[in-house]
Amino acid sequence: MILAKEAGGGQRKIVIVEDEEILVELLRDKLEKAGFSVGVARDGAAGFNLIRDTHPDLVLLDMMLPGMDGFGVLERMKDAGLLPATPVLVISNSGQPIETERARDLGVRDFLLKVNFDPREVLARVEALLGTKKDRGAPEAGISGRDGTPRGAILIIEDDLLLQELLERRFAQEGYRPVRALDAEQARRILETMAPDCILLDLVLPDTDGFVFLEELKRDKKIARVPVVVISNLGQREEIEKGLAMGAVDYVVKAHISPGEIVKKVEELLISRDMNHARRIGK
Repeated sequence: MILAKEAGGGQRKIVIVEDEEILVELLRDKLEKAGFSVGVARDGAAGFNLIRDTHPDLVLLDMMLPGMDGFGVLERMKDAGLLPATPVLVISNSGQPIETERARDLGVRDFLLKVNFDPREVLARVEALLGTKKDRGAPEAGISGRDGTPRGAILIIEDDLLLQELLERRFAQEGYRPVRALDAEQARRILETMAPDCILLDLVLPDTDGFVFLEELKRDKKIARVPVVVISNLGQREEIEKGLAMGAVDYVVKAHISPGEIVKKVEELLISRDMNHARRIGK
């Protein structure tokens, strides 16, 4: 891969100031694969310090941050003489015109709403701002497992596109065949044609209550034995206990776990299942 280069021959540096771990991981992965050097800060004060100390070629800035918010970072950059010279691409949950105008007045070059977030679009905007856009050729082929052998199918029922894409990539890297569904209806159509080795189920779906769909899965004799791992933002004890009582083999709260840890949990679950199956056959 041809690296994005500075005039002096080094990698272009990008600082991401963002507190959502999933988004950070997805952006960092996309940018590093494109040849950029990436630094990360997860709150406003740390973000400004990193920008001041490293003088990046571009900053990706969230506006809702712990402590100092994005406007605070922009104002300190302005006071330090880092704006408008340093390109800043804001990625925000808010698209209010007054906020966009204020950000542009402080020197922001571009503005992207999280609701419209697509990692490819972010990369395209970054390359446009830095003048490094290039032909990337054909899309990447599917990634095989580390030992080259398939390890089963994982159905990911999740309407958060960021998490869905990141989980798909992580499972593919470990040799699994990830299959994605945005809602219960998509999942039903997929399950008519395949029986996955594991199902990851979000409880907040656009078309069906996740608990209701979990009950439906466990009533279906064809897939009732397929292990279901709940992945949810609902983390109250009664919700966790309800999910486990309804047949989920595990219940993870999104805010408390990374996509890599989710993949590891599923891997351990399937290894344990296969070992138990082997013991039963051996008896």
